[in-house]
Amino acid sequence: MEHPVFETAGAQAGIEIWTIEQFEPVPINDKMYGKFYNGDSYIVLKTTGDNTSTLSYDVHFWLGSKTTHDKKGSAAIHTVILDDQLGGGAVHHREVQGHESSKFLGYFQPAIRYIEGGNESGFTEVETNAGAEKRLLKLSGCENMRIEEVLAEASSLTKEHCFILEVDHDIFVLMPEGARATQRRKIISVANTLRDDYHNGRATIEIIDEFSSDDDINQFFEALGSGSLEDIQSDKESIALYSRESMTSVYLYKIVYGEEIELDPLNKPFKQSQLSSEEIYILDTPCSGVYIWIGKEVDADIKKNYNDIVQKYLDLKEYPAWVHVTRVSEGFESATFKQYFNNWDTVTSSGAVRAIVTEFDAGYFSGDAEESANIAKYIGKSASARGYMPDDGSGQLTVFRITEEPEDVTERMEALPILYQSEVYVIKYQYSNADGNDAYIVYSWIGADASSDTKKTGLELASQLEEELEGDVDVVKVPQGKEPKHFLKIFKGNLGILYGSEDNDYKPENYNKSYDDNGVRLFRVEGTDIGVDMRITQVPETVDTLEDDDVYVLETPDFIFVWNGKESNTKEKEAALEFVKLVGFEDREISVIQQGEETDEFWEALGGAQEDVAPQSGWQMTVNRRVTTPFTLTAVNVTIGGKVQFEELPPDYVQKDLSDDGVYILDGGEELYLWKGKNIPERIKNAKDLIIEGREPANFKKLFPEWDDNMWENQTSYEDLKNETKASNTKD
Repeated sequence: MEHPVFETAGAQAGIEIWTIEQFEPVPINDKMYGKFYNGDSYIVLKTTGDNTSTLSYDVHFWLGSKTTHDKKGSAAIHTVILDDQLGGGAVHHREVQGHESSKFLGYFQPAIRYIEGGNESGFTEVETNAGAEKRLLKLSGCENMRIEEVLAEASSLTKEHCFILEVDHDIFVLMPEGARATQRRKIISVANTLRDDYHNGRATIEIIDEFSSDDDINQFFEALGSGSLEDIQSDKESIALYSRESMTSVYLYKIVYGEEIELDPLNKPFKQSQLSSEEIYILDTPCSGVYIWIGKEVDADIKKNYNDIVQKYLDLKEYPAWVHVTRVSEGFESATFKQYFNNWDTVTSSGAVRAIVTEFDAGYFSGDAEESANIAKYIGKSASARGYMPDDGSGQLTVFRITEEPEDVTERMEALPILYQSEVYVIKYQYSNADGNDAYIVYSWIGADASSDTKKTGLELASQLEEELEGDVDVVKVPQGKEPKHFLKIFKGNLGILYGSEDNDYKPENYNKSYDDNGVRLFRVEGTDIGVDMRITQVPETVDTLEDDDVYVLETPDFIFVWNGKESNTKEKEAALEFVKLVGFEDREISVIQQGEETDEFWEALGGAQEDVAPQSGWQMTVNRRVTTPFTLTAVNVTIGGKVQFEELPPDYVQKDLSDDGVYILDGGEELYLWKGKNIPERIKNAKDLIIEGREPANFKKLFPEWDDNMWENQTSYEDLKNETKASNTKD
């Protein structure tokens, strides 16, 4: 089925919007983009790309808070029709007023606006306080701003929100106390847009904030008709949440559909191979909402009415109607969908591999399919954060083992660099930066079995060192298994990570706590470059641990076996022989065996023979996670009342989205960066483990399209912005 209104849709990059009128899609004037009537439903098409060979599509159907059931159904059906005319590869998103995704809100800057009314009223705005010559607009959010009209009276005001009051040709802006610089700029931009669009540029804008005089504040309340600053209460509305079986778990169900639906749960780890082309699946996530995946062999009528299945699922789970829903078709899965799967076959794509090749890896990449596979394997087996290399690793380090009184173990670590999985270590690393000045990295390495108290003490020591060192200091938290390349480099690629603890004087242990009885331990050797990122890690001594693309060292009372998986690399094989010396196995015979040539003693030590080691491809899982995990930037806000709020920014973020009085989390796939501006308010100045404005590592800057070290110094100040706005006031 086709619809003539969509004949030229998606022909070029940009946004196109249709509203639903009399069950049919009707295009709206682009001057109305970003303004949505709460009584209507809309279809929004975002086309991305440079030409017809690279165009991709996101289709959002937006449901107003007062839209009708018929309009909802028509929007869903015509979204499918539009997708069919685009070739069936669009990602569908259901957006509900007040709960839109950051991706959707990012299309309409500086703010999305809700208008009372709908097309039954001829698109005539139904004013909340009809007959009055004033209008009060409430602005919610900071990074993703929403505008809605509320009753023009003092009881509508809250401490946490900005309000814009329009009275004839006067525009008053009431800034919330503690508003961030980003929020202030967007609010002023909204006020300027109102002046230009609704008053033909002939209006005065007065900004009321913590710097305003009593006369200016009184003028605002006189225009409103009542109230005072002292009367404004905190917003009692809580953040919209809903109950799930677990607030952190991810669920994957195969859908058995009919008049009712049945859920067939799939077991973790989720893999691409679990999805069948003849079936429909629902992926239920705590952060990204609900995904419905539709196989390419599913009946066309069922595809068309997939929203009915979604609604039945939401009803079955007792989820609210506003939960974000995304439809993905087989072969056109989004990065956010793929990130929830342990294994997704994308590494054969040279484009996907090229995207994660850093300048340090570039020499290994040629571009053809075979070389792409090789470099993908190389990257998958390498350390985390390969691009984070502030120097060559030749600086000075001091290592503290965390106890009640931190113990300096630098001398021991230089002679025998071994970390224990039950402990926490803080490493102070000193080097010379690009300017020739002293710089420091404070690493907090956290063992997988470390106690909560030890972790806390370690982070406290890291914070203490940061304060004492001042200047150019990066604080890096390193969970076991996520060691950055630079971290491994400072230990010359000789790092060992073992079981054991101070409680038993670091006597040898194994996973099953049976070492005293059987003398068996198993270690995995992995890495890409000798002397750089090689490491040996103790692992459970079972057959299931073995992977055919790794090298393992198996200790028994009589022998040391170095087992080379059939897909392992030469450098790992060489490194394993060096690690044998590191761990102290020189007193026993060393036997190197290839996969498929194992002895009975080898299998018995691991609990019994296995005919064929499964190709688990740990490197492939790792590289696929790196390829499929989307970069995200999230703002962290602490309200005046102390409430911590998180707000994800649209995916096409840029440097100017970082406010110099804000805190942000940047998820780069391989690492998390916590960044804080120089001018953050007192209530969050004590936040730790952050990247400080002006001290960003190179790898952080590379995650932005462009980076200017002097941006904040050259940025127009808030006070200048206020003065510029006031200077533009006119009623002529």
